[in-house]
Amino acid sequence: MRNKITLTILGFCLLFFFMPKNSYSTPNFARKYEKNCAMCHTHIPKLNQTGYEFRLAGFRLPDEIGNKEGAFNMGDFFTARLQTQYTYTKHQDVVAGNDTSNSQLEFKEFTMYPLTGSWGENFGSLVELSMAPDDVFEVENAYVRGVYGDAEGWYQARVGIMHPWEGFGASDRPLGLSRPLFQKQKAAGSPFILWNLDETAIEVGHHSVKTGTSISARMSNGIIWKEDGSGKAEPAQGGKLVKPANQPGQKDKSYQIVLNQIVRKDSGLTLYYYRGTVPFPNLYNSDGTPAAGPFTKDTFDRFALYGNWFAVPKTLNLLAGYGSGKDSLEDSTVSGGANAGESSGYFVEADYHVTENKLAVGARYDGFDPSKNVDHNSQQMLAVFANYTPVQHLQLVGEYSKKKTEQTAGGENEDNQFAVNFIFIF
Repeated sequence: MRNKITLTILGFCLLFFFMPKNSYSTPNFARKYEKNCAMCHTHIPKLNQTGYEFRLAGFRLPDEIGNKEGAFNMGDFFTARLQTQYTYTKHQDVVAGNDTSNSQLEFKEFTMYPLTGSWGENFGSLVELSMAPDDVFEVENAYVRGVYGDAEGWYQARVGIMHPWEGFGASDRPLGLSRPLFQKQKAAGSPFILWNLDETAIEVGHHSVKTGTSISARMSNGIIWKEDGSGKAEPAQGGKLVKPANQPGQKDKSYQIVLNQIVRKDSGLTLYYYRGTVPFPNLYNSDGTPAAGPFTKDTFDRFALYGNWFAVPKTLNLLAGYGSGKDSLEDSTVSGGANAGESSGYFVEADYHVTENKLAVGARYDGFDPSKNVDHNSQQMLAVFANYTPVQHLQLVGEYSKKKTEQTAGGENEDNQFAVNFIFIF
């Protein structure tokens, strides 16, 4: 198996080596359209309005919907990314009364994007395969999208594996290395987190260019409990990632609705609602593994509102977001059941684009309460970051963060981290 993976990587590396090169920054789509990254990005990786509509139209410009594709060029459908990361972390534990620190330079991820682009007259596809040092290939995206309409507006439908949502503005990918706390932290008593659960799903939606309104609805295969002692969840995608027949919610699906509203050029609002279920053990052993006994089921609701506004066009971007959640456990005696209930979080952020698609800096402040039923368990985090593209194909993203976590016994734990990602994309 390992030899096959190695040969696959080598084959794609050779493919990229022999691809035609030019002076454009964004790899496959820039090669196709002979445009630089400013065509689709306010600053990589965030999308502007053109980039958002380009993706929503199946990786084509809206006025190309229904047009026949030109001659097939393999370089228009393939790109790859390598990431190496340096991190320094320091943890202060008020309960144990000690400090620990760690410093690491390590390979973070290799990602391929094969078969990514528009094809036919009305179709497009995205395949995103990533491999970290401790894992085999992970399928982050693997979907086909059909689009029907014209440059004024179109219907879209897609099926396959896809990210939790397609955002715009404040709900889009971050300029720094971390995401808002309410996207990445668990509510008390639940293994579910908003981001990183790439589900097998079917989605339908519509986008109006005139009003700048996009709405989509999705049904996905659902969430299962991750059996590695982490207490987290993962998507029920198939293969080993399926719900065992002896667990509750084996047939349950998850449902999502996302509304993106473009207010003005590159500024907009996002409304997000997600409802689903996840089965997990009633009791855990001290090492985090499930104890003997039946499973219970958590029915969760998540709501989020995001907004951004370019106070100075193309230069100063102000962002904010609020998320809330509600968890209902079938068995109130489950470990953490007494803590289940309502959770909430927010963030405010300011991004300053020093040089268009060259250098951007920013800062974000987060707050998160994993349960309103429990006192002294909230988290706050401050993150400052810089995103720099010194030369073609190379991007450096650095971030310093300080997170404080209240302890029910009193005091706060503090986590400081400095990280730099070295990103090579071809």
